[in-house]
Amino acid sequence: MSPGGLGHLKSPAPGRTRSVSDSSAPRTEPMAKTSTPAFGKNGKSAGQQGSPWETLVVFAINLKQLTVQMNMSNVMGNNTWTTSGLKSQGRLSVGSNRDREISMSVGLGRSKLDSKGGVVGGNIDVNTLEMVAHISEHPNQQPGHKIQITMGSTEARVDYMGSSILMGVFSNADLQLQDEWKVNLCTVDSSLSEKSEIFVHGDLQWDIFQVIISRSTTPDLIKIGMKLQEFFTQQFDTSKRALSTWGPGPYLPPKTPVSAEKGATELCKGHRGAHHSLHWI
Repeated sequence: MSPGGLGHLKSPAPGRTRSVSDSSAPRTEPMAKTSTPAFGKNGKSAGQQGSPWETLVVFAINLKQLTVQMNMSNVMGNNTWTTSGLKSQGRLSVGSNRDREISMSVGLGRSKLDSKGGVVGGNIDVNTLEMVAHISEHPNQQPGHKIQITMGSTEARVDYMGSSILMGVFSNADLQLQDEWKVNLCTVDSSLSEKSEIFVHGDLQWDIFQVIISRSTTPDLIKIGMKLQEFFTQQFDTSKRALSTWGPGPYLPPKTPVSAEKGATELCKGHRGAHHSLHWI
């Protein structure tokens, strides 16, 4: 073979390479478009996003009797809480198009809290308590919330330093609450100048409502509140100190709170004249 013949054989190679590359470029582009599926933001394909779904949860609770006994040192002494006849049932429905329906009912036969042997004492007795609630929320519709509470009879007595400072009776009470929304749902972008109104309609009825107080009821209630706050603060502080021994971090105690008796005395002196009308209406 002569050198001229070799040059003749090699000359068509660049032309064939250009023709193959030019012809293959447009053929690979439509294959990439047809083979790749379209995914949404949540990682699902467009066909899976359009399928609607709905979830329904139904629950029921039945408690015959529950008794809790605890000792709260010399602040409230021995406490006994007894609850009987507790029943509850409800349903929760949620849909893919933001539909929401919640219905729940709670019934209580009797609940009594008795405290004796401490600085603060007394008892609270609740009989026949019923509650019904309903929540309805649908797109392009005004939401609705309803609640109704019915109470048979409630008796309460509060003691401080061995003497009764407050006694009350509340019987055959019925409370109904319902909201009303007036919001423009046609426009998506609502401006601040657009008028929107929300009303809450309430109806309260009762048969007997009696309260007996004394001259020292208001300052004694303030002292009771400060004593309970100091007691629970100390209990939480002790619990945190005990739990911190299990963890790696050091425990930093809070600042020393003001004494309950001193704070109550100063509060009563400061509010005796200026805020006297806030306690006696």
